[in-house]
Amino acid sequence: MRILFFCFFLGAFLSGQTITGKVLSQKDSRPVPYAKIGIGSEENGTIADENGNYTLNLNGVNNEVNLIVDVGGFDEFAIPIQIFLQNGVHNIFLKEKVKDIPEVIITPKRFKDKHWGVDSKSKKVLFATYPERKKEKEEQSRELAIKFSNRKKVKIQKINLNIADFDTDIPVQLRINVYDEKNGVPNQSVLYKDITAVVTKDAIIDNTFTFDVSDQDIYVDQDFFVSIQFMNFFKGHIFLSGALFKTVFKRKYYGNWEKTSMASPAINIDVKVEK
Repeated sequence: MRILFFCFFLGAFLSGQTITGKVLSQKDSRPVPYAKIGIGSEENGTIADENGNYTLNLNGVNNEVNLIVDVGGFDEFAIPIQIFLQNGVHNIFLKEKVKDIPEVIITPKRFKDKHWGVDSKSKKVLFATYPERKKEKEEQSRELAIKFSNRKKVKIQKINLNIADFDTDIPVQLRINVYDEKNGVPNQSVLYKDITAVVTKDAIIDNTFTFDVSDQDIYVDQDFFVSIQFMNFFKGHIFLSGALFKTVFKRKYYGNWEKTSMASPAINIDVKVEK
């Protein structure tokens, strides 16, 4: 019995298997670029390319855990790897979220403008991103989030990054996400659309890159998190300004969020807050 159990235990892990496929929208089969494909809650997985193509090495992976893809604007895709492998084609179809929030009329009498977040433009406290010096996929998988405490109805208008230095050979793809809060950490995305931006040196004004999301109808009425992820591989570096004794949440792929209160990147937002 011990021998049989031991063989079964080993059989739950895959050996030497690599799969390829595409990440696509279920609605119209368009590619979903730079999607993170994770293996359970491990810091392991891969990143799709700009056309949604991916290659995933499953060597040594427990086939009973879930394959996960979670992109803003889509329902989370999660399926046990052993079931996913039964399909001959390993394409991943993401179902778009149904927008169910009522229209809100923004008027000066009901809402006031606020600016929240970390505004530092330090050139000494920095968060560095340079894929050349690290494992490409590991650097692309990194997601940083900061928390915003809130008890009113808020509409996010602009998301700003203070960038101390930007030196890359190509434009950089940035994914932005907004999460609600559960047990003190980011939980589920509140977005109804995958929000991405292209960062170039010319788009950085006074060391700040600003992404206008006022047309995205991003409403929150509780504590929430704003996250960033630099998605494509580039040569060079990005240095985000930071502030000491501020809190940042970090994760790779879909691993557990790690809370660090030593320093935070300078992520700040312009919002309209209900009076």
